[in-house]
Amino acid sequence: MNAKQKSLILLAVALSAMMTACDTPEKRYERARTLYEEGTELREQRLSEAAAERFLQALDLLGKGETDEKTVRLEGQLKDNLGAMYNKHGLFEDALTMHREAIECFRQVDDSAEVMTAMRNCGRVANSMEQFNQAKRYYDTAFSIATLLNDEAMQNDLYLEMGRDYYLPTGNFPKAIECVSRAMQGGLEGNDLDIAEMILGVLYYYTKDYETAKIHLNAALQSDRAGLKMSVYQTLYAIAYNEGDLQQALEYQDLFTQNMMQADKEHASDNLQRLKAEYELKAQKSEMEVVMRNRSLKLWLIIAAAVIAMLVIVLIVRKKVSDHKLAVAQFQNQVERDQNRIHELVSDMENLIRTNDDLRRDRQTLSQKDLLMTSKIMGRNKIYATAQTLGEQVTADAMSFALTDDDWADFISLTDLVYDGFSQRLLELYPKLGPWDVRICCLSKNGFSNQVISILLDTQTESYYKRKTRIKQMKMNLGEDTRSFEEIVNAV
Repeated sequence: MNAKQKSLILLAVALSAMMTACDTPEKRYERARTLYEEGTELREQRLSEAAAERFLQALDLLGKGETDEKTVRLEGQLKDNLGAMYNKHGLFEDALTMHREAIECFRQVDDSAEVMTAMRNCGRVANSMEQFNQAKRYYDTAFSIATLLNDEAMQNDLYLEMGRDYYLPTGNFPKAIECVSRAMQGGLEGNDLDIAEMILGVLYYYTKDYETAKIHLNAALQSDRAGLKMSVYQTLYAIAYNEGDLQQALEYQDLFTQNMMQADKEHASDNLQRLKAEYELKAQKSEMEVVMRNRSLKLWLIIAAAVIAMLVIVLIVRKKVSDHKLAVAQFQNQVERDQNRIHELVSDMENLIRTNDDLRRDRQTLSQKDLLMTSKIMGRNKIYATAQTLGEQVTADAMSFALTDDDWADFISLTDLVYDGFSQRLLELYPKLGPWDVRICCLSKNGFSNQVISILLDTQTESYYKRKTRIKQMKMNLGEDTRSFEEIVNAV
């Protein structure tokens, strides 16, 4: 018996040695490189969740302590791409961390071009966090490197982004126009050219040069992106309204609404938080799939497993044959007890289902009464009535509203009445919230959509998404919370 046990141990050790020998640093690098290339292709197809999954799997393969130049460079490229994915989905702190770690990797291998790209990406994240001065410093550093490398394409990109992300939000419109114009003169193409045309149109609108603004805005409509077209039609609507052309303004408003609905679909979240949480299991599964594709290793594993299984079966049969009858009797008794218990559980489950059905019907009746009461109470408020009208149909008449502080105060008071002092409980939990933050939370509590709320706040839908993220991360201190803004508000 002892000799057979020793044989089993030696066989297991040999099997482990074979598997370790097949997993060399070079093979891990090649698998990681393949995953990186798959991720970049998926990113170009705007499949961000699948792309991020490939990048995370590749990073896990590289995390074995190798410090050679090609491995460090690939690690930097993976982290820089992951940072871009996180920034796209509002995970700003994670994105900035990834880009900074990428910069350190590229500095280790003395790759100035990659350092320049990662610096530019850090500027994008800082802009998303509305840290405009910090974003400007990152862009300036990237621009200095681009000048040294004589990289005209990167210089054009940086001119565009500095005009859009720094000078436009800080109100320096002449400087913003200068930067975007220089970017266009450098030969922008495709989507970048459409964005530049749209930004110039907005800038000339702010400077009240409507004719020039319309030229650039109409040029930007060549884009196939609904979000960009939505911003263009919003600006064209404002120009037509200011010029008194109400018929044209109405047409632009209809086009704005159509593209707004399409843009809302494009902005659906890919839920990268869930991807990070489930990554370890997926990475193990992917690793096993790679191993299984190796035919020779698969053959050795099958043979070894069969030998071990046969030896274990022989040992178990010899040991258990003497008390087999006793085990069978105990098993039969246990089966009988289990069957009786199952019958009891089935009976209890049937009673529970009947009780649950009665409770569900009672809750449905109460919910319908609550909705009717809420509508009667809140319907007296101008803000609530305006939001309901916008939710049903966005028209020029519906857009022509004026809301006073008294209207907002009445709206918050009625919300407190319906939801049992909602605003007081909200401020007790999150005392950093300002008056406008409370208004946004009350609108969300009443179930109005992102588009309706952005119209009531006189802001673009994309800006409202950023504002919600800023409230959650900076004022509620819930940056690590995986729930959406609406789920947090409804939980108060």
